[in-house]
Amino acid sequence: MTLLYNFIMRIFLILLGFQITWTGCIFGEYFNYPWLGFVIGVLYLILFYFYTENKSFAFKTIAIFSIPGYIFDSFLQALNIYKIESDLIIGYLPVWMIILWPTFTTLFVDVLNFLKNKPILAIILGAILGPGAYYSGVPLGIASYTNTNLGLGLMAIFWSILMFSYTIYIKNTKPSSDL
Repeated sequence: MTLLYNFIMRIFLILLGFQITWTGCIFGEYFNYPWLGFVIGVLYLILFYFYTENKSFAFKTIAIFSIPGYIFDSFLQALNIYKIESDLIIGYLPVWMIILWPTFTTLFVDVLNFLKNKPILAIILGAILGPGAYYSGVPLGIASYTNTNLGLGLMAIFWSILMFSYTIYIKNTKPSSDL
């Protein structure tokens, strides 16, 4: 019972940590505090690593999936397909995007393991939820598309591939400490 409770609490805290980071990034940008999400994300990652047993697996997973994500987002911004409005840009993206990808990919360490044998579900979720998260910045006025259909289409393809790749990765590399 304690093992199950600890597992459920870990999943809950990872989801909460990412959601607080994401909210800090979005609303920090909206209210002109672009460093807010970055600082929250760094604090979350420190706590995440402190309470992670297999630190090398977590680091490897986060690096493998956050680097292509950051590159993809930079590509969209560089080609002016999807534009995030910010006063604090590093490279092509707002400062908080540097931390948003690693905090998101903490979900790949434990939370999304249920997708291990469900590649079709992973593709569908990626195609729907990935672009939806990007689009959420549009009504807030912190993001825009020059071509919405092209932007959402590219995002759906990227996220489908990312999530499918995750199912292969997690099936082949997840340590046997699963519950």
